[in-house]
Amino acid sequence: MAAPGEASTKLLRFLYFVGAGVICTKAINTYRDYEHKKEASAAVAAAEAAVTAAAAGDPAPASIAAAKP
Repeated sequence: MAAPGEASTKLLRFLYFVGAGVICTKAINTYRDYEHKKEASAAVAAAEAAVTAAAAGDPAPASIAAAKP
């Protein structure tokens, strides 16, 4: 048994386990946010490129492939 005033080893192990879970969850969510922002910025860049190509009068690559017999 633990001496009076000292925390039990089971309680400390449980708190370490919960703390590790919180840290891992935070890391996973941060990584997911990073990936989501990266995909969103790539989609915005692709949309801007499509708008620029349409404004310049250049046919899109898909329409070029479809136009070839």
